[in-house]
Amino acid sequence: MSIAYAPSHITGFFEICEHLDQRHMGSRGCGFTLQAGVTTEVTVAEGEGISVRINDVEMDAPTTRSVVRRLASGHFVEVRTKMDVPIGCGFGASGAGALSTALALNDALSLDLSYNGAAEIAHVAEIENKTGLGDVIAQTHGGMVIRKEPGAPGIGVVDRIPVSDVEINYVVLAPISTKDVLEDEGVKRQINQAGRAALKELLQRPTFQDFMRLSKRFAMETGLMSDVVADAIEAVESAGGTASMAMLGEVIFAIGGHDVLCGFGPIHTCKICHEGARLL
Repeated sequence: MSIAYAPSHITGFFEICEHLDQRHMGSRGCGFTLQAGVTTEVTVAEGEGISVRINDVEMDAPTTRSVVRRLASGHFVEVRTKMDVPIGCGFGASGAGALSTALALNDALSLDLSYNGAAEIAHVAEIENKTGLGDVIAQTHGGMVIRKEPGAPGIGVVDRIPVSDVEINYVVLAPISTKDVLEDEGVKRQINQAGRAALKELLQRPTFQDFMRLSKRFAMETGLMSDVVADAIEAVESAGGTASMAMLGEVIFAIGGHDVLCGFGPIHTCKICHEGARLL
């Protein structure tokens, strides 16, 4: 038995980077990890089969199952995951689940994979199942991560924006299917054009304030921002805060604006996580 943790990850903007080799496929962009994350306990026994329970509910969890099949074939594996964030709402929950599972299995089975080696398995599982592109590499680093070049941990190139213990307020409205977006060629073209421009501009002045501004612009230019999200962002800005939309989810994240955000739904507050995924 082994236990591992991975932080959640919110992307503000991104560019989809295709590649025939799934290890090299991914995204460029920028986002940050949150202390609210995913803790996974794996138990390995004799036999064959996979059981995945998320918050005590048996789930399909295809990305996590892909990791188990790759690392623990010929065993019965029970995966018990506690998620502090919702699935499918732009928090990188699938990536965090896969990454924490890979790290825990590597330890439980004494597979002797390096940190990046285990994380690469999780990244490829995300690509295979179309549940994410750049969450895993960000979740291995923690903090405010700029994904400068795409790919799995050890292949992709990242930098970080130095930030203090910033408190993020967020309101979850609804999920958005990452798979549906990744399969829509028209939306992909809009995302890539806006994401490429945003990253180029951010690299000229990599600050938290510019990240927030560029994230909002990206959400507007891609057409992914709903009217409700736009209203919430305007309300936060009128109250002196800054806000944008998580990619990919109908989720408002903000600095400040707590009093006005409550009009859009239950507010959650969490600090940025400065550390990457790890064994517990």
